[in-house]
Amino acid sequence: MWRKSGFTLTELLIAMLLGVFLLGMVITAFSTVSRSTRQAQQLAELQQNAQLLMTLLQNELTNTGFWGGRSMPEQATLFALPAIPSNDCAESIIDSGSFPQLAKSFVTLYAKTITSNQQQLNCVNNPLPQTELLQVKRLIGLNTPVSEMRQNRFYLETNWQHARFVDSDSPALHQSYSYYPYQHLVFYLAQQQVNGENIPVLMRKRLSRNQAGQAVMSTDSILDGVERMHFEFGVDSTFDGELNYYQATNQVPAELWQQQSGRIVSLRYYLLLRAKQADSHYTNQQVYVMGQQQFVAPSDNYRRLLVSSSIYFHNTAL
Repeated sequence: MWRKSGFTLTELLIAMLLGVFLLGMVITAFSTVSRSTRQAQQLAELQQNAQLLMTLLQNELTNTGFWGGRSMPEQATLFALPAIPSNDCAESIIDSGSFPQLAKSFVTLYAKTITSNQQQLNCVNNPLPQTELLQVKRLIGLNTPVSEMRQNRFYLETNWQHARFVDSDSPALHQSYSYYPYQHLVFYLAQQQVNGENIPVLMRKRLSRNQAGQAVMSTDSILDGVERMHFEFGVDSTFDGELNYYQATNQVPAELWQQQSGRIVSLRYYLLLRAKQADSHYTNQQVYVMGQQQFVAPSDNYRRLLVSSSIYFHNTAL
């Protein structure tokens, strides 16, 4: 009599057990690879953002203190000044804003610690508390012929005895004078919604001209994931061009911003970058030392990277 062949119940159970075991190994391996990939991607993103940010600050801050080499910007008050932006960035107690004004200080470098969500510099709304902002006014070191002036920029016209703020539509532009593009920038941190998540973002206010020729402070989002900025300023207290000591933002008195009790000749910055997305398999409890300050990660699931560097203002020292 012919007998049918097949698997016994015991054989089926053993096969199922082996299958579950192999499936578990595959899932574990996939999870491990997935975690490693996520970690590598986030670290690479943080490194790339750090390089972009350091390059940005190097480009924007290198010419701090440069005013055409001959005339100081305060001399521009002897001429008609452009109309100030309606949303100008100014610290009303110590600074005149985008352009110099009679009987007011024209502060070209200024920083401030944000202690609340109140308005800062008359233009920055809802900055991240416990962070810092940085204001810079300077000339780009590029002498521009009158024929190549851009409509959206302001310039400082200089010769050996005078300075005047102008734009491409100003009257009496002279081919023999020097014209340097003028920048007024404010960097600060704010919180924005990106793909449904709250992310700290580096923001920038920038002086420009709109199509109607009016001065405005435009707002740009520069880089996602910048969580903290801290600045320390190198002071030349003897006016000999040599660095004497450093002071943190909240320690700098008003007369130093106004270059009265000394000159600020360098800046040391600390930047804390945060990954855009949380990683549930990672818990951050690290302490990040940022000069005279520190940031304690709140046991969350975000990877962070701290970078720092220094910039010496050769033009200010001279």
